[in-house]
Amino acid sequence: MVKYLLPYKEKCDVESLQKIINERESWKTRKGSEKYIDALKSLPISLSSNDDEIKVKQVAENLIPWRKGPYKIGALEIDSEWRSDLKWDRFKDVLENQQGKTILDIGCSNGYFMFQIAKDNPALIMGIDPVPHCYYQFKFLNHFHKYDFIKFELLGIEHVSYFTNMFDTILFMGIIYHHKDPIRQLQNLYKALRPGGTAILETIGIPGDGSYALFPPGRYANMRNVWFIPTIHCFENWIKKSGFKNIKIISNSTLTTNEQRLTKWCPPPHQSLEDFLDKNDISKTIEGHPAPHRFLISATK
Repeated sequence: MVKYLLPYKEKCDVESLQKIINERESWKTRKGSEKYIDALKSLPISLSSNDDEIKVKQVAENLIPWRKGPYKIGALEIDSEWRSDLKWDRFKDVLENQQGKTILDIGCSNGYFMFQIAKDNPALIMGIDPVPHCYYQFKFLNHFHKYDFIKFELLGIEHVSYFTNMFDTILFMGIIYHHKDPIRQLQNLYKALRPGGTAILETIGIPGDGSYALFPPGRYANMRNVWFIPTIHCFENWIKKSGFKNIKIISNSTLTTNEQRLTKWCPPPHQSLEDFLDKNDISKTIEGHPAPHRFLISATK
């Protein structure tokens, strides 16, 4: 039972969400998840000895690949594929103190930004991501943090429509281009945000002064499920037409291998940005499209 949502029952469809969450409970035991479940069972209660440190490292290694991070747990340092700390540094000052607030992180991965915001002691952080691997990494990390107010559900952007005027802050980063209707996604975010609330919105994008988007005929940077890749002005217009106000560009930067790269915690045969760019011209993807920029924008309701 999603009891933590009951105090917000006027702002969300608890019954429908409970049904979906129950249906997806079986996802946690899908083939391949056994090693994660067994590994987590061996976690020590604390890090009080060298043996404890060794066990924690072994569990973390069983949870490879680590896409988001970095993390430090005792003496263990997990250098993930993505330097999420660089993105956090870009937008953290845009957020007001989150004490007592409700936050939604859509596509939260293993929870890097949730753990950062948790330091403000909010009332609720709800992270949604339909990937069981991310769920188990989150469980591993929260074993040490023990934040009761952070909740992880195997939900996706399509379930945000079950919320109305609920969240003070919504993070929506690196998701919009993976779905075929950018405006509907943003409209559902707007509906879920409380009046006066803030959304942090990010996408990969292409350079250009006009308001248009690339619609790749096949893959983009070797990704199959990429639909629209906008210019920054196009992204702004999507946000504006979805009802948001006070639209501010936080950053407009070229994605580099300083921010996304393979490490021993995300090793070959996994691939990263370097594998997706033209070896002879890194301003292009391997398909010949403009290489990805990252656009980060804040907006309010």
